[in-house]
Amino acid sequence: MRTIFFALAAATCLATPALAQEREVRVAETLGDPAVQDGLAAAVSAIAGIVLDTRVGSLAPYSDGRVRPGDTLRDVKRREDPGFERRLRQDTRRAVGLAGQVAGDAASASGAIIETADRLRAALAPLADAVDARRDEYGPD
Repeated sequence: MRTIFFALAAATCLATPALAQEREVRVAETLGDPAVQDGLAAAVSAIAGIVLDTRVGSLAPYSDGRVRPGDTLRDVKRREDPGFERRLRQDTRRAVGLAGQVAGDAASASGAIIETADRLRAALAPLADAVDARRDEYGPD
């Protein structure tokens, strides 16, 4: 029974990096999907819309003239940059795509990093064993 437990524990430890890498690949694929990018861009636009509808006209007397009575943040921003909402959506969609690409690159790199860590562990094992042997030889400090 104990052997089965240790075998399952070892298999779980070995499977975890592979599962994490698989998750990163799924995230990359999801964020690379144009429909997902459009959906997230729409969600960000909706959230931005809520903020942009904030009434700031009461601050007009304290502004440099860019804020007028009755204005919302959207009114102020539109006067400065008429296409800002379209660009916000495009930039958000592009950022989601870039995040997907980064997640994919991270998934690719994680396999190589795990492999390097395994090789380092194997290379350092004799040194650790030697230190442990010396400690056993001389006893605790």
